[in-house]
Amino acid sequence: MKKTIILFAVVTSIGFFSPAIFGQTTLEEYNYVTKGYMVQIESGLDMKKGYQLEDIDKQSTKERVAELKVLYRIKDNKKEIAAYMIVYNRSGNKTEYICVPRPNSDEEINNKYLAKLYDGTTESSQRLQLISFLLSKHLKW
Repeated sequence: MKKTIILFAVVTSIGFFSPAIFGQTTLEEYNYVTKGYMVQIESGLDMKKGYQLEDIDKQSTKERVAELKVLYRIKDNKKEIAAYMIVYNRSGNKTEYICVPRPNSDEEINNKYLAKLYDGTTESSQRLQLISFLLSKHLKW
């Protein structure tokens, strides 16, 4: 009887906690989107093993372009959204790679995302407007 109760508790807790554990954007994935992808493109490297990147949409104004991509985590032939990637460029500026993590990701990752979106400048306000429009059309978790 004791073993049955322990087994039930373990199975129940796995079911309860698995979305929180497996439905997150990891720090490794966040770093890949914000830094590693740029290195991959510039160096002509292959896609990160176990992942797939898919283009979703592109929006632009006279000076700004924002592209939305989805990073899929591939495990046991199943695709799960790991994160979204925004490739943002303002003419004359360096391209930015912004990771949109899953909503239930660690606080550290969500804070990095929020800090990247808005730093109080006019430029970040305009960037945020374009990104918000792009995201509002496509996010599906």
